[in-house]
Amino acid sequence: MSERLLARPPFAGSSGTGQAPAPSSAQPAQAAPASLAARLRTAWTAPRSPQAVALVLALWLLATANWALWRRLPHLEGYDGSLAALVLRLLPLGLGGLLLLLSLTAWPRGMKPLWIALPWIAGAAQYFMTAYGTVMDGGMINNILQTDLRESSDLFNPQLLLQLLLVAGLPTAWLLRLRVIRPRRGMQTVLRTLALLAASVLLLAASVFVSYRELAPVVRNNLWMRHMLNPVSPVLASLDAVLKPILRPKRPFASIAAGATLGATYAAERKPPLFVIVVGETARAANWGLNGYARDTTPELARRQVLNWSNVTSCGTSTRESVPCMFSHLGRTGFYKSKVDYDNLVDVLYNAGLAVLWLDNQAGCKGVCDRIPNASTADRLDTPDGKALCSSDGECLDGILLSGIDERIAALPRERRERGVVLVMHQMGSHGPAYYKRSTPETKVFQPECLTNALSSCTREQVVNVYDNSIRYNDHFLSQTIDWLTRQQSRYQTGMVYMSDHGESLGEMGIYLHGMPYAMAPDEQKHIPMIAWLGNLGERTGVSERCVRGQLDAPLSHDNLYHTTLGLLDVTSPTYQKPLDALAGCRS
Repeated sequence: MSERLLARPPFAGSSGTGQAPAPSSAQPAQAAPASLAARLRTAWTAPRSPQAVALVLALWLLATANWALWRRLPHLEGYDGSLAALVLRLLPLGLGGLLLLLSLTAWPRGMKPLWIALPWIAGAAQYFMTAYGTVMDGGMINNILQTDLRESSDLFNPQLLLQLLLVAGLPTAWLLRLRVIRPRRGMQTVLRTLALLAASVLLLAASVFVSYRELAPVVRNNLWMRHMLNPVSPVLASLDAVLKPILRPKRPFASIAAGATLGATYAAERKPPLFVIVVGETARAANWGLNGYARDTTPELARRQVLNWSNVTSCGTSTRESVPCMFSHLGRTGFYKSKVDYDNLVDVLYNAGLAVLWLDNQAGCKGVCDRIPNASTADRLDTPDGKALCSSDGECLDGILLSGIDERIAALPRERRERGVVLVMHQMGSHGPAYYKRSTPETKVFQPECLTNALSSCTREQVVNVYDNSIRYNDHFLSQTIDWLTRQQSRYQTGMVYMSDHGESLGEMGIYLHGMPYAMAPDEQKHIPMIAWLGNLGERTGVSERCVRGQLDAPLSHDNLYHTTLGLLDVTSPTYQKPLDALAGCRS
């Protein structure tokens, strides 16, 4: 022991002679109470048990990371009760859910990185939920995982950084200097963590028991509420998106392409077909001029007398869902129920003997083009067209799809080209939120534009203007494609079909972009434009355009693309279904 601890001080008040001190009337001094700042400093630096950390983080995240939920409560469908009463019912449910998640991390070793990560995840999720009105379900997480760096960069802005700092800054600073208490007995930690876990389950159960009758109809009428507890929803959705493909047994693959053959028209002495399928991106029917929109967003297509179907729905609300589905023979219902993976339309056309090329100006073909020739517009970045149409980060306007197109086709096998060519163009289209990048100065007709990716900071007029300008550019690109096809008619029978992959929300009900779960997605994300220009290709199978024009109000969907394409190109397959061929009733 140190000398300081061993030395005995003389008796209080002693002169050092050993005699007792004289009595004194002075009262002993009392310690001054600690200031508020001192008490806060003590609380900030005091060691904490892992269970206490979990509780503090749960309370912090409930208070700071769930404003997307609280802000939407006044706009609930089918609820006219007290808003304050609803909040009081939701608070214990939210706390119970957060505690349940965090109690799984209430261990004294190795948990700091996870504790620090959770507020950052919550801050990012809150930004996207508040700025774009989206929800963080499994589908949205999968969309994020399949987004490339170019698309991701369009989402970053100072508002995202501010949201991250507001939610994650303080807890990160606290956690970095925090000393976690480690009990000497390991079983003590286990018992405390199990107690916290049990308490969170009891809190959830009690909250559900007390509030079920009032909350059940509210959640049933507002399904989005199930995905709003932050960061519980994004964490669970991320685990589902990552683990499900690993744990799920590998799906069997069955080929439908083997039975495909070219029809009788290929035996006759006639020009081979040249057919372009344009897979649109984020075009919604509501802003499509040919559908009767108040603004003339499709003037060039109108002059080319294209066939325009006005009542078309998508298979999904994201590229990841819609593109594989629209090229499938199964249709939407069969596609999502199927336990087997199949090849698709482009495989059938390729196996029938046609030259097929997938050309991508997007973040990939989502597996559709894996078994056929495919290329990316990135290989045109260093050309004069690339320098004119592409930005420094490699993102290109869709005009780049036509750059070097003749050379691309010439590079396909000659024997296949002589039978016919199918070219699939996957657009960048109106991909948001940086809509201002999706048009040229010549097509920026509607002003003023929203010149940021933080759409909620712009006026409704600015958002609609910048989106409509992207549709104007799409109109120009599709018209350029038709003009190119017209120039090929000396060698080919040419035609084109265009379908968007999904629609888009532009701030209706506070929702932006796309990717909402299909069951709760607004119509704007599912109602899409579809056009066809048959050129001289319709003659091949005797399609009457006059007849087709009388059926343009008929309801169609992505289900029709597979069968309509096979019918138009006269490719026979056991998978072809005549009722789903949009042109079958007008073919002689």
